[in-house]
Amino acid sequence: MAPGQQPMHVLIIGAGIVGLTIAQGCRENGIPYTIFEKDTQGSRPQGWALTLHWCLNPLKRTIGAEAAAALPAAVVDRSLKSDSGNFLFLNCQTGDVRYKIPPSKNRLRLHRQRLRDVLTAGIEIHEQKKLVSIEETDDGVEAHFEDGTSAAGTLLIGADGSNSNVRKHLLPNAYALTPLPVSLIGVTRHLSPEQAAPIRALGPLLFQGLDPSTGNFLWYSIQDSHEEMHGQASFDAQVIISWIVKDSLLDAIPETDKGRVEMMKRRAAAFAEPLRSIVADIPDDLTPTTALKLADFPCREWDNRNGRVTLAGDSAHAMTMYRGEGANHGILDAALLVDQLKKVHQGEISREDAVDIYEAEMRPRGLAAVLKSRDAALIAHDWDAITEDSPIVGARLPPPTA
Repeated sequence: MAPGQQPMHVLIIGAGIVGLTIAQGCRENGIPYTIFEKDTQGSRPQGWALTLHWCLNPLKRTIGAEAAAALPAAVVDRSLKSDSGNFLFLNCQTGDVRYKIPPSKNRLRLHRQRLRDVLTAGIEIHEQKKLVSIEETDDGVEAHFEDGTSAAGTLLIGADGSNSNVRKHLLPNAYALTPLPVSLIGVTRHLSPEQAAPIRALGPLLFQGLDPSTGNFLWYSIQDSHEEMHGQASFDAQVIISWIVKDSLLDAIPETDKGRVEMMKRRAAAFAEPLRSIVADIPDDLTPTTALKLADFPCREWDNRNGRVTLAGDSAHAMTMYRGEGANHGILDAALLVDQLKKVHQGEISREDAVDIYEAEMRPRGLAAVLKSRDAALIAHDWDAITEDSPIVGARLPPPTA
């Protein structure tokens, strides 16, 4: 703590992966903090699995050795000895492999809830705390919640997702997401050992592809694995079909789960096997389905109120999933922000300088990542635009600060 500065207390809004990483970093370094979440445990949707790669070293450094050692237990497929398998981009019409990229040496495909379990260890989360307003004070900041309670701190960090209320406070006239002309429907479906065999022969963890004629995009990945009799395994798989919206009526997402599954099957009807069966075998009555009209938030400048309020993760730079880097950038945000908070806690720099240093690195990095992911989302649906250097298949290189 710098001379004359109030003792630091960090308020973290949002107990997702990024908020929890910040909380673990504070706990690990003795930095006073409180973390708030608008939902309750069990009411949050499971969420899709995450692929972490270049953020893994910053994550482990931030959360400490004990939590880092627990990460391998959170993988989606415990039947694999390592996080193996190439990154494939397929011609969905023929089943041929267009691009095959070996996995990075440091990669984990993680079950989101099991990762949350790792990151919540030793953390008290204050639930049912929906942020409604923020007030800057002489000494710091006060957060006011829907239930009538409030909390005082010296720094408030918005890690409350792509529709961040903290972002609305900082950017009241420019907080909205940018809509993109891409829609998707996703489900988590079960695969028996027999159903899984031909799919896993293509790739054990994940792959994606495009039908060149229709522009229908497929994303497939393992969500979880289950041990069956005779040493076999069955799997829960995440399956997504997406498309460019060209006609507001013909391309509209159906309102019902049944209608959405029907649309997925219709869009995958021309796929080659086993890709077609990935979609065709989805039970007609499967629930729930996830439907999204894609949007993003290119990171921009805001007034951090002299180091009192800042953003991290999707709150700062919401991006599409087509490069699989959103969680990696969010976790790097958390790690780099905690690095600066440690210096404040140790009296080396002021809170204002710490937040300015963090934002000076995060903003341009986040903006570039959002725009690259946006390009990937659009190119992913255009067969002729896809090259080995295009954002959808190009290398995911770590930022210099990772």
